Amino acid sequence: MMDKTYQQALAYYGIAGAHPGGHSLTKKMLKREHITKDTTVLDAGCGVGLTSSYVAKRFGAQVTGIDLLPEMVEKARERVTSQQLPVTVMQASLESLPFTDESFDLILAESVLTFTSAEKSLKELHRVLKKNGVILTIEMSGEDSLSPYERRKIQSVYGISNIYSEQQWAQLFKKTGFHSLQVLLRRTALEEMLSGEGAISDTPSMTAGSHPVYDQVMAAHQQLLGFYGDRLGYRVFRSLK
Repeated sequence: MMDKTYQQALAYYGIAGAHPGGHSLTKKMLKREHITKDTTVLDAGCGVGLTSSYVAKRFGAQVTGIDLLPEMVEKARERVTSQQLPVTVMQASLESLPFTDESFDLILAESVLTFTSAEKSLKELHRVLKKNGVILTIEMSGEDSLSPYERRKIQSVYGISNIYSEQQWAQLFKKTGFHSLQVLLRRTALEEMLSGEGAISDTPSMTAGSHPVYDQVMAAHQQLLGFYGDRLGYRVFRSLK
C-alpha cells in the first residue's frame, strides 16, 4: 500500500465529483427521487461538499455531510459557507455514525463504502435511515475475471481490503437489513471512458501545488483504469430500509 492514499490525494487536490459518473450521474440519480425542503439527507463521505451543496441549493433539503478526512471536511465547510448554504458538515466515520436511529430520509454514499469496512458501514447507514427510507450508492465493482494478482494490485493502489462483485454487494445489502435492491447502472471503467458521459474528473477544483507522492498516486489510479478498465467498473445501487 502506498504511504499516501488515493482519498488523501483527492483531498489534497480538492477534486470534486471524483466518483464514477461524476456530478452528472449524481444529478440523474437524485432527479428520480422525491426530495423536498422537509427531506433529511445524509451525504455519507461528502468529500469537498459538491453533492451536499447541490442538494441544498436544488431541493432546499436539510443536508448533513460527513467525511473521515479533516482536509475534506475543511474544504466542504469552505464551500457551503462561501455559498451561504445551511448544510451541516462533520468529521465522522461511516463505521460509527454520531446520529440517532432513523435520522434520515435519504442517504447518498458516492464511492465511499469501498474505502471502509463495507458491512460495518452498511449496518450503521441502515440504523440511521428511517423506515422506508432510500439509500443511493455508487460503488466500485470488479468482475470475476480479475486475477488474485490484479486484485492485490488494485487494492494496494486504492488502500482497500476488498473488490466486491455485483452479487457480493447485493449479499451485503441484504445481510445488513436493506431490501428491494435495484441496480440502476452497470458500467466498466472502459465503458465510462468511451461514453464521455460524466467521465471521472481528476481535474483539481481548488488551487493546490504539485505534490510528488500524490502525483504518483493519481498516475497509478489512471494506469489501473487503463490496464483493467474492461474488468473494473462500478454499480449504482438503490435500496430501501
